[in-house]
Amino acid sequence: MREMDKTIKVCNVAEEGRFGGPQRRITQVAVALQNHNVDTHVVYPVMDSEVFAQNLKQGGVKCTSLNITRLTKERKVLIRYALRFLWEIWVLSSFFKKNHFDIIHANGSYQFKVAIAAKLSGIPLVWHLNDTMMSSLVYRAFKATQGFCAKGFIVAGQRVFDYYLDNSEIKGRPFSEINAPVDTEKFSPSGNEVNLDSEKLTVVSLSGINPTKGVEYFVRMAACIHKVYPQVRFKVAGAELRSHQIYSNMVKELVTELRVEDYIEFHGLVDDVVKFLDSADICVFTSISEASPTAIWEAMSMGKAVVTTDVGSVNKYIGNGVSGDIVPVKDVDALCDRTLKLIDNQELRDGYGQVAREVAEKELDVKAVAKKHKEIYERIIKHAAGEQS
Repeated sequence: MREMDKTIKVCNVAEEGRFGGPQRRITQVAVALQNHNVDTHVVYPVMDSEVFAQNLKQGGVKCTSLNITRLTKERKVLIRYALRFLWEIWVLSSFFKKNHFDIIHANGSYQFKVAIAAKLSGIPLVWHLNDTMMSSLVYRAFKATQGFCAKGFIVAGQRVFDYYLDNSEIKGRPFSEINAPVDTEKFSPSGNEVNLDSEKLTVVSLSGINPTKGVEYFVRMAACIHKVYPQVRFKVAGAELRSHQIYSNMVKELVTELRVEDYIEFHGLVDDVVKFLDSADICVFTSISEASPTAIWEAMSMGKAVVTTDVGSVNKYIGNGVSGDIVPVKDVDALCDRTLKLIDNQELRDGYGQVAREVAEKELDVKAVAKKHKEIYERIIKHAAGEQS
């Protein structure tokens, strides 16, 4: 068994290369772990990974692109995924063994190739689960695979644990609940002058345009608020992917139908998230399913007043009516009511933002999250060594 004061070599694999919340988490934690004697090597696919790779390299994180295929509903990519499944398992397993990693970190329940490759390489696997809504086929495949592949688990909140696991499945295996981190030094209140004119406030959402983000409810809320405050502006920033084109078209048609096209701006994937959030007076998140929503933690860290649906672990870190407002999923009336309350009350906005910032610094900062990662890595390595002895 290795001594825990030695450097731990981790291979963290992301089959999805497009930069979003999980990729930001992987990068931030890998950078922070450099101060904890953990050497992270991130593997990402060749396709659509330019921004991800750039962020990793800027942080000084070792990284390698492999010709691996993500699991998707896109027909051509799905066919490629199936045809190359066994070959890519061999590629990953060979890479793991060649680099003598101590532990493999798989991100997402759909990363069966990574899990099987880790098993074949003889290197312990930590399976990181970070969603609460998955297709039934993927869910069943995960259930069938995790028992003989995973040596331990990370879950991004209690609701993720309840969705994927039960106490019998983790019996005897290391397990840790770790929420997505936020870099509170980077995502910090700017001190810009507060907007005092309710008529000219800006309400934003940091959200990909896909069904789980519930963007249509943000649009409907905007239409509701527009009737009361016609000069309030609304902004949405997030990737618009080919795989969700039907949904994206539906959202745009709804904007036209509700006649709010002059008041809602869709910015796509923004390079400077801090600047985008800094432009907000209020941040509203309308997801119907989440685990540990990075965008909400970032808004909290920026000291913004937040209204969010009751998803993932938000109710653990947002005190309803204290550091933000939590409303039922798909409840447009509640979204509109709580947001209007904040538009009408600058003191309440400021109070929410101040407490939210304090919570982010204390509970969600990347330094604390990185420490938890090292602890679970050590436990899994020790557990795996005990099984072999």
